[in-house]
Amino acid sequence: MTIFPNIGRLDYSDYWRSRGFALHSKLLERETLMLAYIPAGSRVLDVGCGNSRLPVELKKKGCTVAVADVSPIVLDAFKQEGIPGFTIDLDSVRNAPDVGSYDYVILSEVLEHTRNPEEILKALTPHTKRFVLTIPNSGFYRFRFQLFFGGHFLKQWVYHPSEHLRFWTHEDFLSWLAALGFAVEYVKASNGFSFKGLLPFLKDVWPNLLAHQIVYVCSVRQPKK
Repeated sequence: MTIFPNIGRLDYSDYWRSRGFALHSKLLERETLMLAYIPAGSRVLDVGCGNSRLPVELKKKGCTVAVADVSPIVLDAFKQEGIPGFTIDLDSVRNAPDVGSYDYVILSEVLEHTRNPEEILKALTPHTKRFVLTIPNSGFYRFRFQLFFGGHFLKQWVYHPSEHLRFWTHEDFLSWLAALGFAVEYVKASNGFSFKGLLPFLKDVWPNLLAHQIVYVCSVRQPKK
């Protein structure tokens, strides 16, 4: 039987207090890909940044960086790193402040936590040239086995059962982006099945089955003249 000790409304400040907030000391695999992709000198906004190390490393690379999050605990931590921040509640993104204009807006492992991802991208589109998005692939073979053999749906949460509200496979996500009018310019799996590290290319050959977390860079598709 699954135990839900924190059932009720999820408050991200309580979440960070319970976990003990601290910025990561190093980049995660997906963040390494994003850092390499985004050119030095770019203007970047990281939305829902949490305790990611990426904004700090982008600043070191020579980017102009800002962050946006719902928790003041997060914003205060980045302020100490010299990175300005905005308070954004993505549940009511239409009431968000004017965050400025950027070359890239990052939403890394964020959209699956929201009830209104379509509205979020629509609201942020006027503020950026490109989105850098990462999601967990719900079609990853481990999740399929978990459902088939264990009888449990995807349990992609740590603290609270409502952490993940939306679920996409890789193919679903590509179709969803196309339906919203985005052109995908870059896709790369950051981790997944690699046969004990001997065949790392497998996750890129069959991403819908063998990729776990995937990085997507997309822009608004220009209408045909």
